[in-house]
Amino acid sequence: MVSFHNIASIAKYEVTTLLRSWFFRIFALLAMVILFFFNLGTLVIANGENWTFRAISSVIPYVNLLMLNTVQAIIAIFLASDFLKRDKKLDTTDVIYIRSMSNGEYVAGKTIGNLIVFIILNLIILSEALIFNLIGENIDVNWLAYPEYFLVISLPTLVFILGLSFFIMSVIKNQAITFILLLGYVAVTIFYLNTKYYYLFDYMAYSLPLFNSDFIGFGNLPAILVHRGMYACFGIAFIFLTVSLLKRLPQSPYSNKVTLIPAILFFAGGIWLGRMHVQSFIQNQELRTSMKQQNDANQNLPRLKVDDYHITVDHKGDKIDVTARLKVVNSGSEAVNQFVFSLNPGFELKKVTWNGK
Repeated sequence: MVSFHNIASIAKYEVTTLLRSWFFRIFALLAMVILFFFNLGTLVIANGENWTFRAISSVIPYVNLLMLNTVQAIIAIFLASDFLKRDKKLDTTDVIYIRSMSNGEYVAGKTIGNLIVFIILNLIILSEALIFNLIGENIDVNWLAYPEYFLVISLPTLVFILGLSFFIMSVIKNQAITFILLLGYVAVTIFYLNTKYYYLFDYMAYSLPLFNSDFIGFGNLPAILVHRGMYACFGIAFIFLTVSLLKRLPQSPYSNKVTLIPAILFFAGGIWLGRMHVQSFIQNQELRTSMKQQNDANQNLPRLKVDDYHITVDHKGDKIDVTARLKVVNSGSEAVNQFVFSLNPGFELKKVTWNGK
């Protein structure tokens, strides 16, 4: 039976330890100060000059969280991979390990503690950006963009990098080597793999298209959810694997083996989402290729000139029903019995009539 009291106690201890860490304090202070002056310069001092933030207000939380997320993904590696070494160094291992708790409760408490600390920092940065958003002149506030960007940028990145750090540290058991491997992985993803294979390896969402329009929201929301869900699944799978690899007497002889089941399931879910992500881009590429081939095949056919048109649009929720009446003219000297019209592929053609037939 899972003890939420044990998990909460470990999480509370982890939060207290991290907040006392000067490494985290310095990082948090620098992040708040740098983003403070960034918002001050772009939203207040450069009044009327930076139209990017004024025309599309969702850019404000997006840029703030993107800058924070890039750095915190690296800082989280140091703090997350330090949990095994820190317990031994401070001689707290015996105090914790001898308690009547399962490995799952211990790792869950550690994970929640790390997440709480970074979530608090994210909320502070978002609050700071919101204040400048409110006091800036001629800038609208996109309230929904603040929680949306937190959920699609920061949270999946934190879950993934915490789980990966726990797992690598549990396997290698050497903090220095873990740092080198993970920092190398971060460097490769930022400078080389971030735009490769349709942003598949961009775990920080650094290059992933995340533009949020005030009018239509995210233009590629399904692709974003699939991509970020993939890394969340992988992070949770790594956390479950850490439970199995933790060198501590388990509460139950079968508890470590049982955690392999959700680890495999979440890994399978991550792979399935990753395949779905790549497949969607491949299908879009095939659609563009097909459209190009159709245009090339019909480029020699005569085109009629649209002399007059009348369009009726009926809005039905997130869909539209359109009726277009066109008057076309043959501006050429030869008779035309076959011609081509171009239609946006996002529309479904229901009916075409010519002179009522």
